[in-house]
Amino acid sequence: MKPTSLPRITATATVLSVLLLIALPKAQAQTETVLYSFCSIGEFCNDGGVPNGPLTFGLYGNFYGTTPSGGANGRGAVFGLYPEPATGCESGSNTGNGWCEFVLYSFCSIANCADGVQPEGNLAFLNGNLRRPGNLYGTTFGGGTNSCFGSGCGTVFEIFSEPLSPPGCPSGTNGGNGWCEAVLYNFCSLSDCADGSFPSGNLVEDSAGNLYGTVLGGEGVFELSPNGSGGWSEALIYPDINIQAGLAIDTAGAIYGVDADSSGAGHVFKLSLSQSGWVAENIHTFNGSPDGLYPNGPPAIDSEGKVYGTTTNGGSKNYGTVWKLTPVNTGKNKGTYKESVLHSFTGEKTGENPGGGVTLDSFGNIYSTTASGGGTECLGLNGCGTVFELVVSGTTYKYQLLWSFNLASGELPYSSPILGSSGNLYGVTSDGGANDRGTVYELTP
Repeated sequence: MKPTSLPRITATATVLSVLLLIALPKAQAQTETVLYSFCSIGEFCNDGGVPNGPLTFGLYGNFYGTTPSGGANGRGAVFGLYPEPATGCESGSNTGNGWCEFVLYSFCSIANCADGVQPEGNLAFLNGNLRRPGNLYGTTFGGGTNSCFGSGCGTVFEIFSEPLSPPGCPSGTNGGNGWCEAVLYNFCSLSDCADGSFPSGNLVEDSAGNLYGTVLGGEGVFELSPNGSGGWSEALIYPDINIQAGLAIDTAGAIYGVDADSSGAGHVFKLSLSQSGWVAENIHTFNGSPDGLYPNGPPAIDSEGKVYGTTTNGGSKNYGTVWKLTPVNTGKNKGTYKESVLHSFTGEKTGENPGGGVTLDSFGNIYSTTASGGGTECLGLNGCGTVFELVVSGTTYKYQLLWSFNLASGELPYSSPILGSSGNLYGVTSDGGANDRGTVYELTP
């Protein structure tokens, strides 16, 4: 039975990219609170473990996310987090620090893990063009009905509240804790995996209800389209053997992503739909110094069409960078993009190796994390990682360290935080916390 404090999803929300631009106060974090430490119940972390994708806002102050391990079957879970009521966390949920955690669905619940295993990216609310408006959608890196190297090739899945009338999950879906999971697509359904394999990262959606994501099995960008008969049709629209997980989509339907080869050299690409199909354009090539190596994480796009992101290495000291691409709208270079390095990381005390993309607020300030650094010794690393802000002032940005993690407050924050309406930042760490299996954290101005 699911707790009544974790409401049924009935509203429609549209996710155009990983970027959420809302009018928020400027954040300047002073304190960190661990809202929940994973692996707090059960020998096999029944509540989930090692989260690494960004959180997703739900209704009524809830959060949703995924863990690639843990859950009832140890193969990953979808979880929800809601503020603890005055009467305490309800039956079926797990108590945190003023918050309650609830497992919506544990993967590998059916034979041969046909429902998927190892969800790694964030969840997305998608719009009313789909079968069930306002539900949660994501990908699993493995599982499904098709075999790849002795394991499943991955899935796209949907999570929705179990109907009240008639009760029970519909035929063809899988029951959870009062929630239902439906596999929308099984990868490697075509000969030689021509449709791709091993999806990872976020899903984005266009105005027609088509979904887009990345497959890391040497393929590129896929499109998943409702076929009008209750099913879905899949196509690879951009082959890229060096694709990195995560996409963004602008209001015109153009898709942005990054790639990087084994040397760290990479690109930012843009996919635009023409009458003859998808057209790919390389809008920036990274050179190591000063602009960075190994671009990673989903890009972010602002209302003016500027593209933002991070590189894990390169820059002035080879600790990584934050970059911006500005469209050139006039002159002989019209239609190209001009790159600016907004920050080059220079040492362990202020953070090293960002890789989770960035989050923007409505003022143009930038928030993200570094996977290491912060100045505190952390299991052989030069710190457990940081949360930082780049404060915008005209055309310049000032770096501000908001938080340095320690083992108790978390370790290895691989994804960027999200902004709450009060200016608080919320995110996950993949390690650390009370049980050393990851945390959900809050940074308060």
